[in-house]
Amino acid sequence: MSLPDPLVPPEVDLRGLPFMPLDVARLRDSGLAIEATGDEFRAAILLWCASWGQVPAGSLPNSDTALATYAGYGRGDLKGWRKVRAGALRGFVECSDGRLYHPVVAEKALDAWAERVEYREAKENEKARKQREREDRKRMFEALRGAGIVLPWNTQTSELRSRYEALPKNVTGHAPVTVTGHAPDTAKTGTGTGTGTGIKDQELSTPDGVLVGAAHQPDPPGDSESDQENPAIRRMAPCPAQAIVDLYHEILPELPQVALLNDSRRRHLQGRWREHEAHRSLEFWRDLFETIRASPFLMGKTPGRNGGTPFRATFDWIIAPTNFVKIVEGNYHA
Repeated sequence: MSLPDPLVPPEVDLRGLPFMPLDVARLRDSGLAIEATGDEFRAAILLWCASWGQVPAGSLPNSDTALATYAGYGRGDLKGWRKVRAGALRGFVECSDGRLYHPVVAEKALDAWAERVEYREAKENEKARKQREREDRKRMFEALRGAGIVLPWNTQTSELRSRYEALPKNVTGHAPVTVTGHAPDTAKTGTGTGTGTGIKDQELSTPDGVLVGAAHQPDPPGDSESDQENPAIRRMAPCPAQAIVDLYHEILPELPQVALLNDSRRRHLQGRWREHEAHRSLEFWRDLFETIRASPFLMGKTPGRNGGTPFRATFDWIIAPTNFVKIVEGNYHA
């Protein structure tokens, strides 16, 4: 008599999915619950749980040594295992691949696999959508700059698109207009033949894309002592570094704590505080930390690659310039 085909395809891998559905009424009314001894019932449930993490999911190796271990008897108590073997394996069938499958666990595994595949496809589609949006934003920013309109990097896509669509066709470049951005906008001085200052009057672009005169090019926020000579910086409220750290501890107690608020951390916080007006309130930082809390990846709840240790955000990682921007733009919020 030939063995049946495996009840679950070989690619069904639910490792990393710790929750196995349990049909309570179905289990309560099953022959296992009604007829099995306590030891048989306990061993059976442990085998179900072990099969959930096997590949294919819902299956077990047909080996008494392995089965005894999964059932809680260990490798050294095969005698104890054999006493409960028949009852513990109730419902399992041997298939043509040599493995044992439980039809009910296999059914639940196929449902979970379908959901996992659907989730992965949705995630890939979302990733592709975000990539298209980044490319569209880059194209629209470049077109607007070509028309002399310089917008902040965090302009909402809807507003950016509206400004882009309002551009006249075949726009030719002209002098930049003044907008509110991350860095101060400084117009060129002189009218073409004025007195020189030893520096050729030319336009340079800051990392934020704002055009400034060479003689007035601003220092990166929080990185230079010359900031104190900038009137805009002098008028700005000081960065409440300790209050931000306190919010971090309050909202994200599961992440590594900040034991020392040193000069390096203060400079990074000051840099993020000065980058944009929206960053200069504790409510912004509360929302930022709440966003991080809602991200399984940043909270260390996503399995690491190839079974490695999951990534978990730290305070220093969060306030680093590149990572900070990615968090604000929602790259880690699924």
